[in-house]
Amino acid sequence: ECDPDDEPGRAIDLIRRYFKAWVDMDFDLFAGTVHDDATVRENTGAVMEGREQLHRWFAWWTRSNNEVDYRNIHRIFYDEEQQTAFVDGVQVPNEGQEYEWDGSSAITFRDSLIYEINEYEAKKEKHYPYK
Repeated sequence: ECDPDDEPGRAIDLIRRYFKAWVDMDFDLFAGTVHDDATVRENTGAVMEGREQLHRWFAWWTRSNNEVDYRNIHRIFYDEEQQTAFVDGVQVPNEGQEYEWDGSSAITFRDSLIYEINEYEAKKEKHYPYK
């Protein structure tokens, strides 16, 4: 459990609220987690920069019959010096079809808000070629 009174605790709480905003399709929660000058780089290659693009992206996503079924956070590592967290987890966005992916996000903070997110996808199906 995180301590909301310390820097890592606040960062972890912000990450959880950001992910919850997607699952709950809660625009106000989303808007309250991202910096006005934030940049999000999705694993798809899409890049959204600044408040206007981020808000349009979230609004489009939630109006387009898309939904995130869940996001499980397995681990969060936080580097206080860099004000950056590394999040390891699973996401199941439903873009008209079931699609689950293992992923990681590098999340940087500024002014107690999310300033930059870089998402990375790992294949869900694993294989062990040298086992």
